[in-house]
Amino acid sequence: MHLMMDVPIFSEPESAEIAARLERMRPDWLTRGTGFYTLGVATYLDVMCSDNPEANYYGRLSRSNQALFEHFGTELERVRQELSRALSASCLFEPAVALPGFHVFEEGGIATADRPGQHFDLQHRSLRWPFAAPKDEVISFTLAVKLPQMGGGLDVWDFLEHDFIRLERMGRQISMEQLGRLKPGVRHDYHVGVMAVQLKPLMHRIAAIPERFDGDQRITLQGHGVRDGNTWVLYW
Repeated sequence: MHLMMDVPIFSEPESAEIAARLERMRPDWLTRGTGFYTLGVATYLDVMCSDNPEANYYGRLSRSNQALFEHFGTELERVRQELSRALSASCLFEPAVALPGFHVFEEGGIATADRPGQHFDLQHRSLRWPFAAPKDEVISFTLAVKLPQMGGGLDVWDFLEHDFIRLERMGRQISMEQLGRLKPGVRHDYHVGVMAVQLKPLMHRIAAIPERFDGDQRITLQGHGVRDGNTWVLYW
């Protein structure tokens, strides 16, 4: 997929240590569903899917960012530096929005069959920014920290929001789920310690695996970036 790139960040032992540190913070995880947790607040959950964004996102923002910086500040800084190098542009964190945080899937939260959920990462439209509203020049990144025995990845389609809108204007009423069945996609496999970066907001979803085993976990560090001038502002 020419609109994605992989950026190595951590070794496997470093990734295992991050996963162990995250496990010790289990009491701080936010339960999001069956076998689904986050460490950190996230725009798509706490603003877009919340009936009280002021409390669930902005009200928890400072404490969430503080905890992530305290326990994973070194790792976040490495992500920032390596992403800056890969994009040939400066990257920074913005305290007015959430830091990149962790997805944790366990047991039934790990999909063994395709699930509906194709989407575009356009969460930036739902936030209050301390600068001029960013345009849709955005990136997303996922860094695998721990994967199930059968691996993990992303189903990706070379399809952007404006392609979807164009179909609607042509009178083709089709959902993203239907489009995902009609238009071939590709699986972008994750590798522990490697950050998969979407260079455009492509249609995508979490890829299923054939089987899950006792003790499997799917842990990833998640984030997005919006451009402010010549700088990428990283958030979740």
